[in-house]
Amino acid sequence: MVRRAFRIGMSLVLMVALVAAFLWNTDLREVGRSLESVNVGLILIAIGLCLLSYYFRILRWILILRPVATVRHTTAIMATAVGYTAMALLPARIGDLVRPLVLAKRDRLPVSATLASILTERIFDLWVVLLFFLAFLTWPPELGRLNEDADAALSLMSIIGYGLAVGLIGLTIILFGLFRYQERFIGWITSPIGRFSSRWQSAISTFLDHFLTGLKILQRPRDLLMTVAASLLLWLVIYFQVAVTLAAFEISVPFRATYLLVTLSVLGLAIPTPGGVGGFHKGLQAGLTLFFAVPIDLATGFAIASHAISFMPIAIIGMVCLPLLGLSFKDLTTMTPKTADSEESSP
Repeated sequence: MVRRAFRIGMSLVLMVALVAAFLWNTDLREVGRSLESVNVGLILIAIGLCLLSYYFRILRWILILRPVATVRHTTAIMATAVGYTAMALLPARIGDLVRPLVLAKRDRLPVSATLASILTERIFDLWVVLLFFLAFLTWPPELGRLNEDADAALSLMSIIGYGLAVGLIGLTIILFGLFRYQERFIGWITSPIGRFSSRWQSAISTFLDHFLTGLKILQRPRDLLMTVAASLLLWLVIYFQVAVTLAAFEISVPFRATYLLVTLSVLGLAIPTPGGVGGFHKGLQAGLTLFFAVPIDLATGFAIASHAISFMPIAIIGMVCLPLLGLSFKDLTTMTPKTADSEESSP
């Protein structure tokens, strides 16, 4: 309980600090004017594209879980909506747990399998985002004359990007090897834990088994191709969503600029604040001002609108889905793998 309260407190402190950094040196009146003058028609198109990306995410999730269980389409839709509602409104990235736990409870699936599916999703997401970011680095759009800070930031991001690519290639090769020696690998990893707690060893062994089973789509060409296609489609839709939002603010940058902006927003979302508030905003603002010379007030308005587009519609849908799943918003704050396991095993 104390640890949970500490995590929530730190999440809120981070959010306040990042929002303060985001709004530093901005003229709030000018930010308001940029929001007032936005093209509403294009914003509505961006919202439609955002919801389409969530639908592709749902289809991919069903594909990832196929080696473990058959997931009902409607359940996956409602669990995703509720999970991203929790992601948008709750601190400390509690929403990362809510989506798989809701699915496990609703369709009586193994909790370890649904949790592992989220990790599998993250691997595909990281691969696709990194692929487009490397495309930006390899064939960069016209950036104009960059100052020393921008040059240094771009150099650092290049080193990190190519380093991550090498690491991901190595991880993928290791995963292919693990499929062949799955049982032996799990035993080797968990045997030291068994010396202290057989219950922990069993739980971790089950989780690793489900995780590696979920990743076996890498060994099934048809499922792998469909999952890769769904991943590429959902991220391409996101890039188009960002491009349409830029057009709504009359920010003229090449389409390839969205590869960098999305990467920076994803990095911001990795900071555990409610809905990525602060980190998401600062990533987009910094990308536009540092690399494309967009005025800070216009970039700030764009970041605020982009966050609202990405999280508000799905949060509204999730709030509608809560009673359909027999849940209240309070239930989301207390949901844990242990409670989901106990409910799943109850008659």
